[in-house]
Amino acid sequence: MAKLRRNASRPSSVKKTKAPAPAARSKGKPAVKKPAPKPVKAAPKKPARPKAAVKPAPKAKPKAPAPPPRRSTYADAVLLYERGLQALQAKRYREAADTLKRVIAEFPEEIELHERAQLYIRVCERQLAPLDATPKTPEEQVYAATLALNAGSVERAIGLANAALQQNADNDAAQYLLGVALASKGDRAGALPHLARALELNPDSRDAMFKEPELESIREAADFQALLAASVESPRKDKRPKQGAKR
Repeated sequence: MAKLRRNASRPSSVKKTKAPAPAARSKGKPAVKKPAPKPVKAAPKKPARPKAAVKPAPKAKPKAPAPPPRRSTYADAVLLYERGLQALQAKRYREAADTLKRVIAEFPEEIELHERAQLYIRVCERQLAPLDATPKTPEEQVYAATLALNAGSVERAIGLANAALQQNADNDAAQYLLGVALASKGDRAGALPHLARALELNPDSRDAMFKEPELESIREAADFQALLAASVESPRKDKRPKQGAKR
């Protein structure tokens, strides 16, 4: 029993393994280890500069279009237009209107002349329009007689003035117009009584008789001069109130 305990207390034999021999170094220079590259630090980013605001280029002003060249027909149109104006100034209204209408019809491209031509055509048409054949009151008849006399319609002016006097014999304007109309046709003997009556009713008509072109034919006659001289001394005989008087 004791033997067994001694044998048990002894460690069992263990085979020792040899450590591996270090590897033989190769003959020659020892290997040089290269240092590891240092990490490159990235350069700090600079803050981006704000872009300057770009101002839009100013818009070029459009150039005014060049005036169109004069057409070869312009001179002919102007010549015809001036002929129409000359006829209008001479009171040849029918000829003037026809000539100005030709400017529009024959030269449709001359727009700048059309407006002026149309304006004078309307003037001619007003002068050529028939006068009112039925004026009723003495005032209307005197007005129509004045228009007729200005238009050269002497006989119509005489008839209208007589019609006004039939309604009112003391109408000084009708007496004056009748005297002027008779004088313009060479009837001095018939004109003087009406002019004298116009002066009696309205002495202010004396100034008009001095300036009236239709009385040029009798202005130097002795009886007409005497009539004007007598009107200066004669008192006012009409019944109308004087200017400034209370009614």
